[in-house]
Amino acid sequence: MKYTIDSRLVEPGDYFIPFKGPRFDGRDFIPDVIKNGGRVLDVDLGAFAKKYRKKLKCSVLAVTGSAGKTTTKDMLYAVLSQKYKVVKTEENQNNEVGVPLTILRADFSTEILILEMGMRGLGQISELARIARPSHVVITNIGLAHIELLGNQKKIALAKSEVFLKRLDWERPKRFAFLNASTAYYDTLVARSNRVGFDVLPFGGNDKPEQNINCCFSVGRHFGLSDDEIHDGLKTYRPSSHRMTPLELPHNVTVLDDTYNANPDGVIYSLQYLRRYSGRKILVLGDMLELGDWSESAHQSIVDVAIDAGVELLFTTGEHTQKITMASDLVWMAHFESKDTLVRQLIDEVKPGDVILVKGSRGMTMETVVNALVEGIR
Repeated sequence: MKYTIDSRLVEPGDYFIPFKGPRFDGRDFIPDVIKNGGRVLDVDLGAFAKKYRKKLKCSVLAVTGSAGKTTTKDMLYAVLSQKYKVVKTEENQNNEVGVPLTILRADFSTEILILEMGMRGLGQISELARIARPSHVVITNIGLAHIELLGNQKKIALAKSEVFLKRLDWERPKRFAFLNASTAYYDTLVARSNRVGFDVLPFGGNDKPEQNINCCFSVGRHFGLSDDEIHDGLKTYRPSSHRMTPLELPHNVTVLDDTYNANPDGVIYSLQYLRRYSGRKILVLGDMLELGDWSESAHQSIVDVAIDAGVELLFTTGEHTQKITMASDLVWMAHFESKDTLVRQLIDEVKPGDVILVKGSRGMTMETVVNALVEGIR
């Protein structure tokens, strides 16, 4: 049995929920659904998923944080699938539509349901948590994502900690929170989780990739997996699209496509991951958006991380990256008004064995740079 809000995906016997969006009304497609053998379920999506969730017997693991949510969710899926039947959020369907639809993909054979939860402001994680009622929570970190909207990091921590709700009578007596002890406002997260009865299981690490791996070991061991099973699971990990996706090009050139989105913590993660590669390293960076008064300092802070990662060439584009200054001789830097000009010079500069990391906020559409590199490096 399948539930969907997309009439184009309906097959005979499927349930179609006529969701109303800002630019469409699902009820307009009901005749097509019936014609294709689908069944119409005219309910509020969130309310229906909330009732459906109550019937599920599986563990519900919510993953949230300022950066690394999708990567952590995909890594946990790879690990936990070694032993359990797992359903996870696909790609980045982590909002008031995607979370309910993911819940509805679980059934009575599901043993673990992994739900990524995103937010842009106060109250949004709470809304998702009231639908999902997670028995387990992972918070990857507290960074600067959405700081323009929320004002400061503490408010970001409070917004993420909305995932911790007071236990209802039908919920499990024991609930668990896997919290990054290396992140800012860790104590705030611990206090908020303990207040409503979550047991805290901390993880940490020297850098963000190591923290993700340690998180997987903490969660995996909690669910009874051996270290060998966790290692085997991590070997099967495959990233969602445009999230540190390695593209192997001719002449032993590697492009790391991390263009889905960008915030300071996400860029730091990508650069720390890049550090693990051999070869000459090139960073192509578009603007990180929605940083408000933090924008200039946040963009400038990337320089030291890039140097530490061994970046030798930095190509930038956008209004905010233009303000980055490079005082070190270790990195050659050039700024470009257009991505087309950037790509042309980059292709001329690329040498065999180079590793190119491409990163930028969603509004910068940096995937067009990746596509041009794939076409241009032959």
